[in-house]
Amino acid sequence: MSASGRTGGSVAHGASLATCDAAQVTRTDAASKRACDVMVRTPKTLPHDASVRDARALFANPKVVEAVVTDRRAFVGLLSRGDLSDDAPGSAPVGGYVRRDVTRITGDLPVPDALAILDAEGSSRLVVLEDDGVTLAGLLCLDLRRGGFCAG
Repeated sequence: MSASGRTGGSVAHGASLATCDAAQVTRTDAASKRACDVMVRTPKTLPHDASVRDARALFANPKVVEAVVTDRRAFVGLLSRGDLSDDAPGSAPVGGYVRRDVTRITGDLPVPDALAILDAEGSSRLVVLEDDGVTLAGLLCLDLRRGGFCAG
């Protein structure tokens, strides 16, 4: 984790859509907050040993476009429905499809800094980790119109 509270690469792959239809916290209202104040605290997760079949079941919900893959509470990577090819065997582990080199931030990062990252990457999500740089704290998610955050 760097001094800026950021590590890793882009989350843009397969993550152009957010899961909520309307902002719950607008950019304006979030301007003086930290990432931990507006993140989704319980994002959709899959265990690291889940199967492709498990992931497809999660993605059967049209509002779920991305899942955080964890080993207990430790962040492993992100998986979006677009990461799974149609011919991926249902019994295959999701580990082979997970994107591990994604941008991660800590919850104390100011929202304007997080927005700058999201806007620069053209992404709608940032993984939020605890200060240890390993434990999942939440997911920062922009709404469909990029006007605010799907908090909760």
